[in-house]
Amino acid sequence: MWANNDRRFLLEPWWSELQACQEEIMRLDPHPYYVENYRPAEVYYWHPIASWLYSDVDEQPPSSCLDIGCAYGTLLLYVRRLAACQAYGIDFINVYMSRSLRTEYGLHFAVSNIELDPLPWQKTFDIILLTEVLEHFNFNPIPTLQKIRELLSPDGSLYLSTPDALEWGRVTKYFSGYGQMPMPIRLPGQVIADDHIWLYDQTELLEIIGQAGLWVERIDYSTGLSGRHFNLKLRRRNI
Repeated sequence: MWANNDRRFLLEPWWSELQACQEEIMRLDPHPYYVENYRPAEVYYWHPIASWLYSDVDEQPPSSCLDIGCAYGTLLLYVRRLAACQAYGIDFINVYMSRSLRTEYGLHFAVSNIELDPLPWQKTFDIILLTEVLEHFNFNPIPTLQKIRELLSPDGSLYLSTPDALEWGRVTKYFSGYGQMPMPIRLPGQVIADDHIWLYDQTELLEIIGQAGLWVERIDYSTGLSGRHFNLKLRRRNI
């Protein structure tokens, strides 16, 4: 397993806690793809975020966390165990995170598309996770990022990871630029593509973040497997 053999992580204080979360997912009726493929790969998408969360939760314990596109639940469980906070997750299908994991740790879960649906819970969150999701947006990202901004508590933080187009290359089979993407409106018979729709370079990423009313507190890169990924910690900008 790649990550278990990667000596870079062995002395990191967050690594043992993250491994414990992965072991819990493995114990509690995991999805086969997590066991066979995703577990050893996932840390390479967001290891700076895992490190930041470890220290941030200690310095400013959150009362609530929302994971948008929570998939198998690793980072949501990680924050839940670090902070003992209320933990909420959404995904657009109900196949990835096991019911056993949700029950064991009291994780609130709902099937919901952040681009098109209202959030099932009427609350704000101290931590919001948006890891490896932005590139899957089917619609112009700015309205959805504005929506997420409004879900942040005044001192809350949004942790975002997404592939860097500079190393991954462009995906052009859907659009030739994010400005061509339609506004998020639900229509009859609408089909949502589960794919990389648009990959952002740094200029584009900072542009949409600014237009959404967010500002960058921290930025780094994770190594990735096919190319590096942006890792960002974002805050609400007063507008």
